[in-house]
Amino acid sequence: MRVAWGIMGDSRGHLTRALALLPELSGHEFLFLGGGCVAELRGQGMRVHDLPMPGTALSGGRVRGGATAVNFLRAVLDAPRTLGRLRRVLEDFRPDLAVTDYEFFLPRAARTLGLPCLSLDHQHVLTKCRLAPPPGQALNRLATTAAVRLLFSRASRYVVSSFFRPPPLGPDTEVLGPLLRPDARALSPRPGGHVLAYLRTGLPPALARALASTGREVRVHGLGKRPDAGPLRFLAGERAAFLDDLAGCRYVLCNAGHNLLSEALFLGKPVLALPSAMFYEQYVNAWHLRESGRGDFFVDPERAPEALAAFEAGLERFEAAGRAGIEPGNARAVEILTGFAA
Repeated sequence: MRVAWGIMGDSRGHLTRALALLPELSGHEFLFLGGGCVAELRGQGMRVHDLPMPGTALSGGRVRGGATAVNFLRAVLDAPRTLGRLRRVLEDFRPDLAVTDYEFFLPRAARTLGLPCLSLDHQHVLTKCRLAPPPGQALNRLATTAAVRLLFSRASRYVVSSFFRPPPLGPDTEVLGPLLRPDARALSPRPGGHVLAYLRTGLPPALARALASTGREVRVHGLGKRPDAGPLRFLAGERAAFLDDLAGCRYVLCNAGHNLLSEALFLGKPVLALPSAMFYEQYVNAWHLRESGRGDFFVDPERAPEALAAFEAGLERFEAAGRAGIEPGNARAVEILTGFAA
């Protein structure tokens, strides 16, 4: 089976889903398409074709609205030439199937070539599932769902990977558990006292002070190696060290990105989430984390002392709710991919 796989490379979450499934798809031939972190696959011996990336621009932990708009306009204005080049690449590769993880160009090229295209991501939980919107965030919700529908919904079929499992809206959609990489699935949780903190948007001063006052060691990943600040240890963030800290932590503090939430909940670790402003998907993830009873969230970093105190008081309740873990969707995803191609 030959698979053309498009990946939005503006964050590692989209790439992680492909890395979760590749070991279970050995023997097949892949062509990966996208920008940003997708280029890392070349280092693993994979064939990669670069594509423009109309992704979200971040700086200092904040969304850069102007730069994001420029990225999109540049990609759209050059779309005819990009699609022409992409069609020639696909005609040369002769794929049996296209897979898109929130990638803009591949589904459009696949349609013109009559190539079946499978969407495999988490974002379509917002538009392809029966999902009661959490309170608040109305403008953010409208903007996000409009973008998902208008820009990233050109596939033939949709597979939604999610730690919470809302029913699909139609027969073109299936919802399965999160796709976890083999190294995460191989972990065994163990008791520990430290906090694992991973905040892509940075560590606000009020939150840093609140963490320092908990009396726990805090292992901060994702911000690079820095001098320690009291009980806060800033680590380089190698994958193996991160997973070891995850398996042995008492709880996780993170933005509400789906992949880390899924890894933590798979191990039964409680999570306190701080969803990033402008990312409605993270707000939805955080809301369902609270609804599951396995963690909680807060949105204002200035309220970190109260949020941390309440979370620590409820730790035993969160741990009890999470003991069952969650079931990964890897095996079912492989079944769908191979069956859809056939």
